Amino acid sequence: MSKCTIKQIADGIIRIRDAEGLQTLAERYDILKVPTDEKITAHLEVGENYVVLPNGKKLNFDIRPETDDEFWSNSAEFLLDKFKERHLNHVVAEGNPNNYHEITEDSASELVSDDVHFGISFKVSDTAKFYGLGEASRDRLELRGRAYQNWTYYQYNEIPTPFFMSNDGWGLLINAAGRHFVDLCENHADRATVLGECDRLDVFLLCGTMPEMLKLYSKLTGRSMLFPGWAYGLTYIAPIFSNQFEVLDHAERFIKEEIPCDMFSLEPGWQQTFYDFSTNVKWNLDKFHMPEWLRDDGERCKETFIGALKRMGYHLSLWYCVRYDLTDEAERVYRGDDHNAYEPWYKHLGDQTQFGVEGFKLDPADLVWKCEPSTICANGVPQLKMHNLNQVLLPKQVYEGYKKQKGKRPMLHYCGGYMGSQKWGGATTGDNGGEHGSMIWLLTLAMSGFSNTTVDMHIFDANSLHFGFLVPWAHLNAWEGVRQPWFAGKKYYELFKYYARLRYSLYPYIYSAALEAHEEAMPMVRPLPLMFPDFAEGIDNTCQYMFGDALMVCAYTDTVSLPEGKWFDYYSGEEIMGPVTFKPSVPENRGGPLFVRGGAIIPMTAERIQNTGEYDPSKLILDIYPYKDSEYTLREDDRISLDYETNTSAHTVIKCHEADGNVRIDIGAPSGTYAGMSEARTFIVRVHGSFNNIDVNCERKNDSYVLEH
Repeated sequence: MSKCTIKQIADGIIRIRDAEGLQTLAERYDILKVPTDEKITAHLEVGENYVVLPNGKKLNFDIRPETDDEFWSNSAEFLLDKFKERHLNHVVAEGNPNNYHEITEDSASELVSDDVHFGISFKVSDTAKFYGLGEASRDRLELRGRAYQNWTYYQYNEIPTPFFMSNDGWGLLINAAGRHFVDLCENHADRATVLGECDRLDVFLLCGTMPEMLKLYSKLTGRSMLFPGWAYGLTYIAPIFSNQFEVLDHAERFIKEEIPCDMFSLEPGWQQTFYDFSTNVKWNLDKFHMPEWLRDDGERCKETFIGALKRMGYHLSLWYCVRYDLTDEAERVYRGDDHNAYEPWYKHLGDQTQFGVEGFKLDPADLVWKCEPSTICANGVPQLKMHNLNQVLLPKQVYEGYKKQKGKRPMLHYCGGYMGSQKWGGATTGDNGGEHGSMIWLLTLAMSGFSNTTVDMHIFDANSLHFGFLVPWAHLNAWEGVRQPWFAGKKYYELFKYYARLRYSLYPYIYSAALEAHEEAMPMVRPLPLMFPDFAEGIDNTCQYMFGDALMVCAYTDTVSLPEGKWFDYYSGEEIMGPVTFKPSVPENRGGPLFVRGGAIIPMTAERIQNTGEYDPSKLILDIYPYKDSEYTLREDDRISLDYETNTSAHTVIKCHEADGNVRIDIGAPSGTYAGMSEARTFIVRVHGSFNNIDVNCERKNDSYVLEH
């Protein structure tokens, strides 16, 4: 066995590495934060090649030696051959197309070496199941029996998260910058093997239940970013070659049709140079009257189409593509000074915020799309070893740039990613549609600690509309087709309108779930193994998930499996006892089955809203489905400030007790405060089911309730 250090560094976290004290690129750039001198209250038994897990199971492992033996030689040969067609990327760019600057002084080049490799292999039980690895799989949720590559690759694995976890009580975060592999029992049926050819061994063994491991992962890589509150509404991407008046026509049409929407987004047609990779992007003045002299973020901006959008209640996002060396700015931040060899990439985005732009869509071109093997970055590191980490540096620098400039949260999303991406932005599944395969990616991303995800919902697919509105943020990309709901025909128009309104009625529930994802590392989309680990029908269920803790969303299936307990058909109100597998009846004017978990307490808007700015938190519906004892925590904040980074949101605990035909509901007083918090609130308590007596109690004296039953 190669000489290495095995050390418990926090409760539930053991670090295994062969270069004690050597800084890694992820640590240098604040992508990975490793606890130091943390008090450990639950000590784990650690040996030279084993760990005793908190559940009492012994986990044995072997570390790759300096010279490969037969096992490691065979494993490396198998994996390199399996992924030989995915060696570089979709496009290989030769030379140095961006004229990268000279390497900065005190560079990170000493942190990388060509003369290294690493590997660790775990003996796994026959019943072990595996989850995670970002977008590694598009046809299954449970990963055992296959090998995977952690390497950002367009339309194949754009968010290759180097983290997986097992139902046996352990998981692994792989701190490797370069291309590496995870073989989950394909080549050797009883081994989970990780190896790479250009990094040193540095892995974090995480111990606990799967929800506990997600929390440990976020402890190391960062808690989920919180969007501005309006970003959890509906985003509409206008057709690529729209002009300002066509955009405004569509904005008015959403209002006329009473289809709620919050964000409009423009594709590259807004740019004077189509797909402009420069840092001097100009507006296409033939389509948008946006001359430079209007850029003051004040009175003059009222004259622009962006000002008109704002008056209608919308926010604007712009599309950008990237071909830039991000490492100079990363090195400046690491040094803590104000000197850049060349301007940070965010600077030209910041120019657009002075027009009133509040969001950014970061395209996969070229950071995901291309690989430049001959390029040495400004930090002295070959781009081949920065390719994965660049996927994090991009949203990180945009987030931090906007934060510094505007002092509030940005809306930004990117289809690329790596470890820690969840801290800095959201993600779509990119140019991969909005059907079942993309839905599976949302599930695997959730099991990889990434919460703020969505798909390009398919306007002519009822299943896609059904689940596409019941994800962390909803997203209709009109691109270059006629994909507006009012042109989609009566069936899809009515479906779109129904689900858009349903989403906005659930806005308090959705935003509370987003806060929970940040505070507790529990993703908004919750695959069944995460919520119901003992439910056999959930192990590899790619057609169902929980949205928050109350709603079971089902798509692309005629058969549904419900875990133990009482469930309610959302459409009919029918009560169903689980565990059960059956073929549900779905109304013709709905896109798929939807169920409510017994005991659910769902906060909803009291009135129909056209955008989230119309939401009045002083009046709230509580949609309650009593079943035994249940409890729900409503989380709230000001929905725009950066306070969420350091403060816990305000919590209101609501409890429901059901027994012998009687129901008692206790609405607690809020704990915590935030700017603009309501001093009094009216709760419209809507109780589902037949009961002899219903009692409601509000702890805060200024609060009141109206009972509907």
